[in-house]
Amino acid sequence: VDPAGYARLLQATYPKAKQADPSVQILAGALAPTLAPPGATDAMNDLEYLEKMYDAGAKDFFDALAIHAYGWKNPADAPPSPDRVNFRRTELLREIMVQNGDAAKHALVTEGGWNDHPRWTKAVHPAERIENTLRAYEIAKQWDWLDACALWVFRYPFPAQTYQDYFTFVTPDFDPKPIYFEVQKYAAR
Repeated sequence: VDPAGYARLLQATYPKAKQADPSVQILAGALAPTLAPPGATDAMNDLEYLEKMYDAGAKDFFDALAIHAYGWKNPADAPPSPDRVNFRRTELLREIMVQNGDAAKHALVTEGGWNDHPRWTKAVHPAERIENTLRAYEIAKQWDWLDACALWVFRYPFPAQTYQDYFTFVTPDFDPKPIYFEVQKYAAR
């Protein structure tokens, strides 16, 4: 886990990408929410990681921040908190961007949502997943700094045979799940 190394990667590649195509948009991160304690060797808290990216000079070397916004067992409206993984944790990352002079820069939720596996400890009931997902879209519409809210995951090509299968909106055979129909209705409004 090396935010300074990642900042150096951005510093090296951003100018070359922009030289090749000035319209290309470089997304930093895809920061996964984690509550790793300081000093952990296999993970770093996403808030700390972003702060250290900025400290290492990443600010001018990405166009938008990619964020993973999972809800776990929390409702979509649960307030953000540094000691909780939830959808609105996204706002804490945004605060770090603003504190570092990046208020004009946007973000994208490139992965997130809820899982409705019947036995996974961080899952919710299917009806809660639907309610949280629809509410998350409403919350995301209020964030003028967010360009996209892409919740995980439309489909896997084959069953993972794990709790991961319960993030999908359709089965590997493209059979829609209840969440698919509810999001479809929501999108049609």
